[in-house]
Amino acid sequence: MQSGDEVNLGLSTYRRSVSEAKRKAILKAARDNFLGNGYSRAAMADIARDADVSTATLYKHFSSKESLFAAIVETTYSRIGVVLSSDMDDLTAREIFLALADAYSTQQIEGRINNLFRVVIAEVPTAPQLAKSVYEDGTLRSYAYLQKVADALVARGDFKPHNTADGVRHLGGMLKEFIVWPALFSQEFPKPDDMKKNLEACVDTYLKMYGTGMNAKRPERDTIGN
Repeated sequence: MQSGDEVNLGLSTYRRSVSEAKRKAILKAARDNFLGNGYSRAAMADIARDADVSTATLYKHFSSKESLFAAIVETTYSRIGVVLSSDMDDLTAREIFLALADAYSTQQIEGRINNLFRVVIAEVPTAPQLAKSVYEDGTLRSYAYLQKVADALVARGDFKPHNTADGVRHLGGMLKEFIVWPALFSQEFPKPDDMKKNLEACVDTYLKMYGTGMNAKRPERDTIGN
């Protein structure tokens, strides 16, 4: 027979699970509404209906449409580090940045961040805070993570000492030419067949600029990304 504490713990776990499921449903419904209607025309009532929750539940999770949009951006951009959540000590600098570049392309194209970019650009005159949210919580957050990886690679001798903040932006600029800019001027932009080749060219150019040529795996390395 379960004790009162065990019952309460089970109920608490169940409620958290239900709450998280509702939050995910809200984020999906909001993303679809923002992409389909634009930020200004997306209504919180419609988002609640599509997520199959009450408006009270929606506002319990997100106090405003702006905070809901910011959560979508933050959630999507946070996934770029997941690809390297496992131990990277046995990966070369090239393997690490190819994985990150592939995650970035998937995030922007299949994750529809490029579509959100178009929504934000259209709303800049009336809602400039959206652009600030995307830039600070999305773009700058991604660069901060990449810089952390680059700093660790400098420490373990795979990269030459350099201004890693500028360096990762050089890589980002190259990648955007193939991942972001073409998509901003196209309603539908599927990942091109030659994407892998172009990502490899960008990463190899970056490594040629800042790498030391230490591409062989080594048994003892500082931990990266922790």
